[in-house]
Amino acid sequence: MKINRTLQMWAALILGIWPATAHCQTQAYYYSGPVSGWTEVNLNPAGHGEGGFGPTFGTITETLYYDPTAQTLEQVGSVTVSPSTASFNMQGDPIFDPNESGSATLTVGNGGSISFDNTFGEVAIGSGVRGLDFLLVPVSGSGTYNGQAFSGSWNFQILLSAEISAITPTSLTFSEFQWPNGNLGPGSYGVMQGQIDVIPGTDLGDGRDDGAYYYSWQENDVVATAVPEPDSLALLGLGLSALAFLRRH
Repeated sequence: MKINRTLQMWAALILGIWPATAHCQTQAYYYSGPVSGWTEVNLNPAGHGEGGFGPTFGTITETLYYDPTAQTLEQVGSVTVSPSTASFNMQGDPIFDPNESGSATLTVGNGGSISFDNTFGEVAIGSGVRGLDFLLVPVSGSGTYNGQAFSGSWNFQILLSAEISAITPTSLTFSEFQWPNGNLGPGSYGVMQGQIDVIPGTDLGDGRDDGAYYYSWQENDVVATAVPEPDSLALLGLGLSALAFLRRH
C-alpha cells in the first residue's frame, strides 16, 4: 500500500505539476515552408566590370528557439537555393580594364541548400522592434582570369531582420525581411556595401563593380508550431509506466 501511494504521488507530479512549470524554459517551434527572395553571386575584376548569376531561395526548414527572458530568437535550419551552381563570363570595364576577361563556375551552399544558425536579439513580442543578424552564404568555385587558373572559397553575408507578432504555447507567428529596406513591398531589396578580394593571386572581388551586392528575403506572418520538449516526452512515458504499474498491482 505504501508503494502504491508513492507511485501515485510521482504520477501526479509528472502528469499534473510538470506542465505548469515547463514554459519557464526556452520555447521551441518548427517551421517548413517557402521563402520569397534571391541574392547575387558575383565576381568582378579589379573593381570594374563583373560577371555572376542570381540564385533564388526556395524552401526553408528550421527550428526556432524563443527565450522569453532574454528576448532572443534563434533559428537553426537550412534553406534551399536554385540554381546552386552556374557558369559565367567576366569582362573588365571597357574604359578602365578593356583587356581583362575570364570565366568562372561557382557553387552556392552545399547540395543546393544553405545551413544557418542565427540569433536575433531584442525581439520583443508585438513591439515592432526587429532583431538583426546575418545569413552566411558560402561560395566556392574555379575558373580562369586573364589566362591564369584559379580556385577558392569564401563567404558573404546578407543582413536580415526578424520580429515576432504573436506567441502561444502551441504556435509562434513571426516575419523576416532583408535589411535595411525592410518590408517595402514585393519589389524591395537589401543592399550590402563593401567587397573583399576572394581569390589569392588575383584581383577578383565578391561583389558588383559598384562595391555592393543586392538581395531580397520575405517571410510574412509565418506560423511555426510548437515542438514537444524531449524532457516532457520522457516524463510522460515515465508517468504512463507508473500508472500501468499501479493498474497491474
